[in-house]
Amino acid sequence: MSFDRIIKAMTRNLGAKIVSLVFAFFLWLHVTAQQGENQSFRVPLSLAGVADSLTITHDVPEFIEVTIRGSRSNLMKLRLFGRLEASVDLSKAVRGRNTVSLSAAMINLPEQIDPRKVTVDNPKTLVLNFEDVVTKSVPVRIAYRGEIPDDVIIEGSPVIIPARVKITGASSVVGGIEVLSTREIDIRGRRGEYSEEIELMLSGMDIRIVPDKVLIEMYIHKRAIRTLANIPPTMLGDDENLLIEYSPRVASLTIEGPEEIIREITTEDVSIILDLTGRKPGTYLIEPEVIVPKGIMRYFLDTDNFEITILPAGSGSGEGQRDGDDG
Repeated sequence: MSFDRIIKAMTRNLGAKIVSLVFAFFLWLHVTAQQGENQSFRVPLSLAGVADSLTITHDVPEFIEVTIRGSRSNLMKLRLFGRLEASVDLSKAVRGRNTVSLSAAMINLPEQIDPRKVTVDNPKTLVLNFEDVVTKSVPVRIAYRGEIPDDVIIEGSPVIIPARVKITGASSVVGGIEVLSTREIDIRGRRGEYSEEIELMLSGMDIRIVPDKVLIEMYIHKRAIRTLANIPPTMLGDDENLLIEYSPRVASLTIEGPEEIIREITTEDVSIILDLTGRKPGTYLIEPEVIVPKGIMRYFLDTDNFEITILPAGSGSGEGQRDGDDG
């Protein structure tokens, strides 16, 4: 047979031959789609009906693995368009250990899938531990990022509103919480009034916090240090006729506090008091009392004690002073 005859034989009734091929192809698809096979699915797992008075104290699987047998077409539709979900009814759960068997009846299967051909592979059962839910009131504390800088002074105590919050959760977890911390705040470089609403932090614990934010208010100053020199002590006594000698004659006082307060203070604003009340003539080491204006955070005197010699009236000592004099 020549080549031309072969071409003519192949192209004779070409339309009918193409239709036959297409029909055969779709018939093959249909037959193949109806063949049964097994496919694996990951199905989201949800828990329903848990009483408000109970809570689970551990992680629960988010998915279960199942094997479904059905026609290839139905399984393909299920994979592409299905929204499978396994829901476990825990309305009858009690405090303590609860074991729940997982089955196809818990899965929202479409009508074309026979539940008898669905197998739950992993996990087959859930072991759930329930505890009582309790509520407790705990104080709030501020968490600072890093350490508070040395050049910063926080005036008084920061205000936290509210100062206490309520936490609700498993009794074993809530019972061990004594205080809640805020999200870390950074006050480096800040001056003046600071006010911010801050979230409360409790990482890794299934605890409900009410409210979950607090308002923090504080006033931040720049720290300053200054030394006031040549401050004479002031004598307090109940006998003006006594003559007094003392050493040292003057002292230096270093004060520390907010810059705007420190820079305005003079030696006239501070006092070094030596209390001689009830003391008779003799020599004493007396620890002074220092009085500083409001707002001073700390102060340091360059001497711990004054040596005081009390002389009887009429002793004639030229280096002393009368009680209450400036020296």
